[in-house]
Amino acid sequence: MPRSFRVRVIASVSLAGLAALVALLFGESLGVVLLVAALLIAAAVLAFASAAAVAGEARMLAGAAREIAQGEFSARLAGGADDEMGAAYDEFNRMAARLEARVADASQERNRLMAAINSSLDAVVAVDVESNVTFANDAVRGLLDRPPEDIVGHPFVWIMPDPAAIEGLRASRERRESTSLVIERPNRRYLRAIITPIVGGGAWSSLVVFHDMTDVKRVEEMRRDFVGNVSHELRTPLAAIKSVIETLEGGALEDEKVARDFLQRADGEVERLVQMVEELLELSRLESGELSMTHETVDIAAVVETAADRMRPPAERAGLVLDRQVAPDVPKVTGDRVSLERAVVNLVHNAIKFTPEGGRIDIIARPERGGVTIEVADTGVGIEPADLPRVFERFFKADRARRAGGTGLGLSLVKHTAEAHGGSVQAESRLGEGSRFRIWLPAAA
Repeated sequence: MPRSFRVRVIASVSLAGLAALVALLFGESLGVVLLVAALLIAAAVLAFASAAAVAGEARMLAGAAREIAQGEFSARLAGGADDEMGAAYDEFNRMAARLEARVADASQERNRLMAAINSSLDAVVAVDVESNVTFANDAVRGLLDRPPEDIVGHPFVWIMPDPAAIEGLRASRERRESTSLVIERPNRRYLRAIITPIVGGGAWSSLVVFHDMTDVKRVEEMRRDFVGNVSHELRTPLAAIKSVIETLEGGALEDEKVARDFLQRADGEVERLVQMVEELLELSRLESGELSMTHETVDIAAVVETAADRMRPPAERAGLVLDRQVAPDVPKVTGDRVSLERAVVNLVHNAIKFTPEGGRIDIIARPERGGVTIEVADTGVGIEPADLPRVFERFFKADRARRAGGTGLGLSLVKHTAEAHGGSVQAESRLGEGSRFRIWLPAAA
């Protein structure tokens, strides 16, 4: 609040006239004494008035300074006079205005910095010299599974109980250099932690940035599995063909019955290689969008019926019951009928491989979520929980799948076919109870 306080006393009198008046009234000696006393009293009054004015102005300065210290940067002093005190008031006000502008700039810069940190997908955590968390951005909620307000104030080991992370924080401080390490979290999540010491950072001694590496690790695993599975799938039929050729060269060619049997085996292995190559090419074209697909109105009931008719003979040979259930109000979809039939056939073929004799396979079509869901359910051996998230990967084959044969591409083709039609796939399974694979497709406009 602007303040104003002014006291000014001006007194003027002729000393000679005052002395003559005192001498006339009280005599010369007594007059001098009284004159001196009067002057002292007047001086004291003037000094008191001046001191009171200075004290008031000092209180005003102290009050304004206190308001600024408490964060009230708009506090000002009301000047007006042209004397030294007025100049001091003006200088104080200019100083307060500059301070207010600098604080506003610093606050704006801090807000921009905090907005940038909080908009980052990486979790940012600051710790003090005692390894207690002093700051955490909004991304920690997703990466560390705790809200920022619950993290600040706790020890770093409480939010990241990993020996490698604790040792990395200590080593970074001692060497005064950045440290990078990969931390494995529960549920196969991987975080890269970049720990950087902060010199002159006040309460911030070190900054830890967590970057989610889960997708990168998953891609690396998929690449390794892809190479391993391709090598395995190619080696098996090639080894069988080579064995057939060596056997025929060793004299079996002279026995027509044996030669015919071995040639049939070789033909089966060649057919397996051809199927694998064709599925790889089709999968590659699906992923790249190069596969030409028709866009016609497809009757899902007809797709299910055709797939069931094609797969019923092999199901019966395996001692299985194959049934189809199509709701009467199933909507039609827009897409390629051949590709959709092949996707359903792949799901049924997969179910036949992993369902013991006496089991059952159902093909179900029903309207759902503005589209249609095609479900293939079996009473087979089921899928391991750890393998379930990966069943749609190329060449991924669990141990049971390896024993059952196949290329490991069928479910991947199902996934990409569904996605090419704007749909999605889903798998559910329980060991010993069977599996359910679902394809969801949007209804035709």
